[in-house]
Order: sequence, then structure tokens, then C-alpha cells
Amino acid sequence: MSRTIIVGAGQAGGRCAMTLRSKEYGGEIVLVGEEPRPPYRRPPLSKTVLLGENTVEDGYFRPLDDYGAKGIDIQLGRRVVGVDVDKQSVRYQDGRSAEFDNLVFATGAAPRVLALPGHDLENVFLLRTAADCAAIKAELQPGRHVAIVGGGFIGLEVAASARQLGCQVTVLEALEGILSRSVPSPAATAVAQVHRDEGVNILTGVAIERFEGGGRVERLVLAGGGSVEADAVVVGIGVVPDMSLAKEAGVEVSDGIVTDEFGRTSVNNVYAAGDCACCYLPRYGRHIRLESFQNADQQGMNTAATIAGKPAGYDPVPFVWSDQYQRVLQTAGFPAEGDEHIQRGSVEEENMVLFSLKSGRLVGVTGWGRGLLIAKDVRFAQRLLQSDVHPSPERLADPDVPVKDLL
Repeated sequence: MSRTIIVGAGQAGGRCAMTLRSKEYGGEIVLVGEEPRPPYRRPPLSKTVLLGENTVEDGYFRPLDDYGAKGIDIQLGRRVVGVDVDKQSVRYQDGRSAEFDNLVFATGAAPRVLALPGHDLENVFLLRTAADCAAIKAELQPGRHVAIVGGGFIGLEVAASARQLGCQVTVLEALEGILSRSVPSPAATAVAQVHRDEGVNILTGVAIERFEGGGRVERLVLAGGGSVEADAVVVGIGVVPDMSLAKEAGVEVSDGIVTDEFGRTSVNNVYAAGDCACCYLPRYGRHIRLESFQNADQQGMNTAATIAGKPAGYDPVPFVWSDQYQRVLQTAGFPAEGDEHIQRGSVEEENMVLFSLKSGRLVGVTGWGRGLLIAKDVRFAQRLLQSDVHPSPERLADPDVPVKDLL
């Protein structure tokens, strides 16, 4: 009987395992995860779980018993330390090994470490797992000073949660503006203003020299002078793909484990999905590594379909969603790559939508504000991108022409 081993029990791994069964794959499925929990949704960790509005268990992809019911051998708290692609076997930390007919790397990504003096002080945190979230949540007491290093999605979500819990919050960003790699400057400026209105101190263009404290961090010392007092620090400066096992096994890697649009790596019967995968997307004509819940979910399904003998090329328009202070920030495509940005709505009315064009062609959309209108317009713009429809700038700018009518 054929056996598929999935290394990594996150969203991509869990979705891959369940989809294999729904695609009538009749072989053994082994899902291996280092955490003691079954696959769960990570986005709430920086938002509703941190705020105490939801639990990690609320975000379980499926109840634990469902895996056994589907004939999936889920092995939690277990680590794969080596892969032999010639012998088609994996080696576990306890020294045991297992053979496979198909192997899926769903190892995800790890938070980037800011390797400065003092980065290993007790209350300097990274956020990736449920355990990380619980440790950070314990520090977010009213009146405490919390420093967030990094003005991207994760950093700003944690900043919003900490502020809502009554903490004093400072965000430190090395670049000249927050979200500069993700959204056009008008959207980034609008997001920054809301944070400042909520009482967050945002410092941009700053470099941190070291963390100081006696066992626990007490301050961040800035290059060129000055410091920021802190009772806790959360570092959110991006992630790096976990591709060490694949690289050691001789699988091609670049910015992630390189795959085609079907999830196949450079080695026969070896696949990759989720944050660790650098997938070829035909619509963009290049390999791209995407970091989002939607990508992990869809790529897990895509890879499973390939293994089950029902391949369907993966070629999405990327979509990202962030919640901050009862507002939503959504993007589709690659809005930061645009050289022209056309605005509908306004910051004041909290219904701003920015269409990003490059050489006159639509490449992305950004929405920021309240309510369902933002979500609807971004979704319709995503469909424009998927259909390769490029309305004129005049029609994009005309608020009397609904975005759905542009299709």
C-alpha cells in the first residue's frame, strides 16, 4: 500500500491530509507535527486569541478525533530530523525511521530572529505558535510598556491587541514607513494614523543597537543614541522558510523549497506546500513564496490533488487580510509593485480602496476601513486580476461605476 508522509502539521499539512482522503487517495497518510496540537489557524494568535476573545482550540482545523476517523495517522510532538530521498525514508528524533512513497514538506516558516546583544533576554518574544501567544499574552497587562519591533502585519496586529488590553505601546520600524513592502504609501499612512490616534507611539527609520536588562528586558538602546523603555518586547520582522530538511536531502531550494504549479519539487514523489514552498505561478511567470492563511490552505489542497492523480495547476492572485481596531486591511495581487495608485473612498469615511497600476495595468488592490464594502470591492478587484481585466484609470477612479461592473 502506498504511504504519504506529510512533514509539518500546520494549515498546509492538515489541509493536504484531509484533501487526500476527499480525493479518494487510498494509501496510508502520516501527518507529523512538532507541536502537541493538531493543525490550527495561526492568524488569530496575534488578534482574537491574544485579546482573549477566542481560544487556540477554537481555531483547530478539525477536531483531533477526525484524523483517526479519516484513517490519518497523526503524530504530534514528534520531529523529523532527516530525509533520505534515495531510500525514500524519514528519520525521527528518537532514531526510528519510516519509508514513504510520497513525501510532502509542509514545514512552514520560522520568525526571523533579531540577533542583537540581549535578544535572548527572558521577555523578548517571537510569535509563531500557540505557546508563543500564551507567553506574550501573560505580559500584556494594563499599564505595561510593550515595544514591538517591526511595522508589518504581525507587528501592527500585536500592537493593536496590546493597546486594546491597556498597554503602552511603541512600534519601532527600521524603514522610513510601516507596511512599506506590502501596501502603497497612502494606505500605510492611513493605518499609521489610526494607530497613533489609538495611542501607539510609532518610530520609523530607527535601528536598534541592543536590548538591555537584568535577566528581563528593560529597554531597547537605539543606534545613534536614545532608548525605549519596555517591560516586554515582541519582534515581528518577518519569517524565513523552514527548508533545512529539504536542502540537506538535496531538494532544490531558493527562497523556499522550489516547486512547480502542481507542488512538485526537483525530486520525484517529493512535494512542498505552504510558507516553506516557493511555487511557480504561471500568471506571473516566476517563482513566488507566499505567506498567508489562504495560500497554505489552497496549496495544501493543490498538492494533495497532484498526489491523488487529479492535478490542477495552482495559479492564485494572492490575498491577505489583517484586522486592526475593528478595521480591516485587505490586499489582493501585489499592490506595492504599482507605480500609480488610484483611490476610491476616503480615509475620513474609512472606506478607502486603492487600485495599483504598473505601466497602466492593474497589479493589485488595497482596502482599509470598516464594514463589508471594503471586502466586497477587494474581492471584485481580485476577480479582475484573476480574469486579466484591466479597466481604464478613469473607470477605476469613478465611484459611480461599481467595482463589480468593471468585470
